[in-house]
Amino acid sequence: MTQLNLHSKLQKTETDTSIVVDSLRGKRRNASHWTLADIEWNHIDHALARNNHLTYFAVAAASFVETAADLYTANLVKHFPDARVQQWLQNHWQPEELQHGLALRTYLATVWPELSWEDHYRRFLEEYSQLCIMEELESSRALEMVARCVVETGTSSFYATIQHCNDEPVLKYLAGLIRQDEVSHYNHFRHFFEEYQKEERIGRVGVARSLYKRLTKVESEDAYIGIKYAWLMRHPDEPFSREIFERINRDVRNVMAGHYPYRSALRMFLQPIGLNRNLVKYSLPLLEHATRRMMFK
Repeated sequence: MTQLNLHSKLQKTETDTSIVVDSLRGKRRNASHWTLADIEWNHIDHALARNNHLTYFAVAAASFVETAADLYTANLVKHFPDARVQQWLQNHWQPEELQHGLALRTYLATVWPELSWEDHYRRFLEEYSQLCIMEELESSRALEMVARCVVETGTSSFYATIQHCNDEPVLKYLAGLIRQDEVSHYNHFRHFFEEYQKEERIGRVGVARSLYKRLTKVESEDAYIGIKYAWLMRHPDEPFSREIFERINRDVRNVMAGHYPYRSALRMFLQPIGLNRNLVKYSLPLLEHATRRMMFK
């Protein structure tokens, strides 16, 4: 594909998706929020990007999951009758998540124009949609907000790690923008959790149990399906296996281990439990040491 054709294709994709994003918001886009026009795609260091296959898997898998935002948004809107929550989900969270997916997809198309993203996304969605069902949500609305906090803790930490462990300047910048959005999403979900918690009054043990439950789901499901279709997109004639996933996942973890924001992730993870601030402050070094050993073992 020539650079001219690629540029035209990306322009059309961005225009189409921007129309969708604007219609979801029901109003003009927030002028203070970044857009794809803020990314200098022509400044990508192609050689640096193409030589980093672990970055490819991280970005490709994330592009699939972020683009599927409409699936879990629809479920959450049904789950939460509060109009204020529904409006934020539909007018802010979903459009921003879709924009993340489009930005990552644009990066992939710019660096690897030979890939068939649309075909593999359709296949990814068929499998991933089986996980995004109402039955997977917590019966308690407060605890479902806790689960959302876990997801946003994971995504913000993931993009912070991509930002710090990658030398390609455009991806570093893009990852930083997405990370800021994910932290903002976390703060909204935590606020909604606190509002629901005033009514439900769930104990710390129940909150901690929900935190751990969602953490294990994020680790075991999203990563596997995302990496699976990222692999198939690069190797369409080769079968994917659990062994391939474990090898790629291990390699990615080894690279990310030295750059992961352990302390900030722990603070975000623990905040919904409502522990004493001094207790959290003085226990963080020990918790960080344990987390380093557990997460990337």
